[in-house]
Amino acid sequence: MEASLVPGLVLAVGGGLAAVRTAAGEERVAKLAGRLDRRPVAGDRVGLLLESDDGARIDVIEERRTELRRQQRMRSEGERAMKEQVLAANAECVLIVASIADPPLRRGLIDRILVAGWRGGMAPLIAITKCDLAERAAEPPVQVLADYAQIGVDGVAVDVRTAAGAEAVRALIAGRTAAVVGHSGVGKSTLVNALTGGGQVTGAVHELSGRGRHTTTTATWLDVPGGGALIDLPGIRSFSLAGIAPDDLRHAFADVAAAAERCRFRDCRHVGEDGCAVEAEVEPARLASYRKLLAELEEG
Repeated sequence: MEASLVPGLVLAVGGGLAAVRTAAGEERVAKLAGRLDRRPVAGDRVGLLLESDDGARIDVIEERRTELRRQQRMRSEGERAMKEQVLAANAECVLIVASIADPPLRRGLIDRILVAGWRGGMAPLIAITKCDLAERAAEPPVQVLADYAQIGVDGVAVDVRTAAGAEAVRALIAGRTAAVVGHSGVGKSTLVNALTGGGQVTGAVHELSGRGRHTTTTATWLDVPGGGALIDLPGIRSFSLAGIAPDDLRHAFADVAAAAERCRFRDCRHVGEDGCAVEAEVEPARLASYRKLLAELEEG
């Protein structure tokens, strides 16, 4: 980094501007230098040129240790197109928040974010909410968590409205920086507020949000009292994988990969072939999710 630049942390981005925090704890709204080769996101470490009017300019975006990416559908000249979108940078883990009911838990969505998290270098975690509605669910929370625990994914089932629920998630995150992702309506905002003592955003983020109709942030950095931080993403409707090849699924579906080692067909795709070992050994919901993602990746 150039000697004239000050290290900074991106708190939020919107409308061609970014809310940033310097290493000294000062917060400013920064412009983006025209020579940047990519758009900054919450969690990015950057080099700032400080300006005399309390503004700043991001001149350098440091190499990211981790990132969470997805495919975003865009409209270009009247036609639909897909492009990769980085949602958050440098988080150590991705916390997937899913309600057991209302809206129903979607294993397919969880698995997509698991794959993206692993691919981006983040440890996946799961928080299942609305456990008081378990009688409406297709499967009990304990079964969901047990299935994911078998592939090394830690999780908790909580009531996010209680202090005990927030503390269970706080212990799960264990002082790390977590990108928080969830479907709209699952209680993610309630959980984030509980973890951060009210979800207080900083002055720089408030200033950024007030600079016009096009400055809505895609993600916001929030400090967690006592240690750690959250990168809070807006509620999502869908999650399409980006930068994932079909062979990459084996890293995220270790249960499928392990069973495949015992398959008698060396070229088996594990999509219903007679005698496939995977068919008999892998939990049906996991196998269905694997097959759906594999088909999408092969088509894409």
